[in-house]
Amino acid sequence: MKRVLPAIALIAGLALTGCSGTDSKDSKNDQAEDSGSAAQPATEETPEAVQLDEDQLKQIIESTDVDGQSYKPVDLGAASGSEAIKALEKAEYEPAECKDLALSALNASEAGNGTTLAGTSADNTMSVSLMSLADEKAAGSQLQNSTRVAEKCSDVTVKTQGIDMKMNYETFDAVVDGADETVGVRAKISSGGQTVLDTDTVTSRVGNNLVTAANIADAGDADSVTKTAKTFVEAVKNAG
Repeated sequence: MKRVLPAIALIAGLALTGCSGTDSKDSKNDQAEDSGSAAQPATEETPEAVQLDEDQLKQIIESTDVDGQSYKPVDLGAASGSEAIKALEKAEYEPAECKDLALSALNASEAGNGTTLAGTSADNTMSVSLMSLADEKAAGSQLQNSTRVAEKCSDVTVKTQGIDMKMNYETFDAVVDGADETVGVRAKISSGGQTVLDTDTVTSRVGNNLVTAANIADAGDADSVTKTAKTFVEAVKNAG
């Protein structure tokens, strides 16, 4: 687990970036779009969002199997997870703005009045993160920021605890049946000229919920990540 928890923390910096990571220009554009949409008469009422609590998210993680692999919840507040987060907080980022974008992910759930729970497969090759937010707008903003981070921070250098790490991100097309929208991001983390982690992350929105799946072992199989996301999307829909 020493490798798994820091990996999840690093992946979270990309996949679950909070709304606070949006720059002022994007915020103004979003506000303008929101104002425009608000001026249009509603043709039908939007169903009230049902926010899942931590017990429900835990039940989903513990009761969902993918390819024979069960999942168990992971506490990012545990010792090694806390150390990884503290290391990220003290790290130097280049570009510097990417630090705020990454760290906002760790507070994304709180910022969006949501609940988040992470989990890993029994063989520690796959991670999932479930986030249930107050409404669909908050969930949509979170998902859009995944693409923004990949664009703004496609090539990042992080210096922490005397170690230099290179992070490279790029988006890819991902389709998850049953999801309202999906974003795929490929991340490569290297240090000392060697690859530390090469992972595919698929994040799907289901109403006011976000489902993120990522391989935390160098499996190099985007299809398995997409399949995992699809399975958990179905589980979230059934729970809601």
